[in-house]
Amino acid sequence: MKKRWKIAVLFYCVMALCLLAACGRSENSQVYSVEYNGKVFTVDQVHQTIAVDDYVCYFQVSGGAGNTTFDVTYPNGATYFWTSSGNSGHGGWSDGYDPDRYVPGDVLWDVLSLDRRSENSGSGRYRGPGLLLILLGAVNAAAPRAMWYLSYGWRYKNAEPSELALFAGRAGGVAAILLGVFCLF
Repeated sequence: MKKRWKIAVLFYCVMALCLLAACGRSENSQVYSVEYNGKVFTVDQVHQTIAVDDYVCYFQVSGGAGNTTFDVTYPNGATYFWTSSGNSGHGGWSDGYDPDRYVPGDVLWDVLSLDRRSENSGSGRYRGPGLLLILLGAVNAAAPRAMWYLSYGWRYKNAEPSELALFAGRAGGVAAILLGVFCLF
């Protein structure tokens, strides 16, 4: 029995390390294009620029937790700003701001917000935890006795799990698999 227990512990440690190594954060491209109102906007997050038509605007987004400030500087030096607080906001612009010559600031804000909404849509946001839940659930469902020994059995000498404990472990494993699949989508 001790040999099986050592093999099970070694197996779970290796699986946990593999899973943790696979759960690294994937970086989204820092330069991407967004099509909006028939125009293609190229956004560079590193240099904080938005290129559209034949010019480049510089932007800065600051704040968070419901209070966000968006500033744009146009090629002619004019600026536009927008501050949002929850469901409302206010904005303004400097002298020289010409929404007929350059893309209006609210459109540029919409372009950045569209991309942010697609990143935060929830689809695939929890891949790492979802895979971890599926893995642990599968192990619990397939080997509830081994999981009971890893959780409780090592504390007692000559202890055996009850049928109810094995059933609960298996049912919990199935529930974890279902939750993990839900997290993936």
